[in-house]
Amino acid sequence: MIRILSIFLAAAAFGFLLVYAAAWLPLRAGLVGAFVILLAALLVRRRWLLLADTAPGSPERELWVSLAGHAVVAAYLATSLWRIGPDMIMHTAPVHALGIDIWTLVGAAIGAWWIARDPQPRVDERDRWIAGQGLRAAHYGLVLMLVGLLLALGFVADGWVAQLSRPAIAHLVILVIILSVLIDAVARLRSYAQDALEEP
Repeated sequence: MIRILSIFLAAAAFGFLLVYAAAWLPLRAGLVGAFVILLAALLVRRRWLLLADTAPGSPERELWVSLAGHAVVAAYLATSLWRIGPDMIMHTAPVHALGIDIWTLVGAAIGAWWIARDPQPRVDERDRWIAGQGLRAAHYGLVLMLVGLLLALGFVADGWVAQLSRPAIAHLVILVIILSVLIDAVARLRSYAQDALEEP
């Protein structure tokens, strides 16, 4: 679990730093983030090729890349939303920049998945069972987050929540969906780690 949290925190910290370092970067933050994500995927693929038979299985490889990629995107989106504020207005310069950078990072995350994936995918019954556990955790996590968001929107009459514009609410829902994907990845990776400890 420590390894999972370490990867998550490192990726989230990178997404957070991209927002605050944007003014000093020579290129757009999304492009710098995309370059780092793709470079990391190449290095990870090389390491897994060197490990050969001891490398993670096909579904687990996808989960590691998904965890890191989604953590970067979630942290970047959450930090940007905080900086823009609750009264987000579409078609303004900050929101336009956010959209470009987020979609650049999403494209890089998809590219990283393609680079680091197992060239000969293998899935068995254990993988399917673990996938079911992850989807169950993501489902309950998504429901809880949506209920919390709905209660806040319905009953909080002042402060930051009361100032939320419709675009801000829409982006918060997107963030909640991304967080549910992260819950899925963490739950599955935890199951793989526990399964590895139980093997003789």
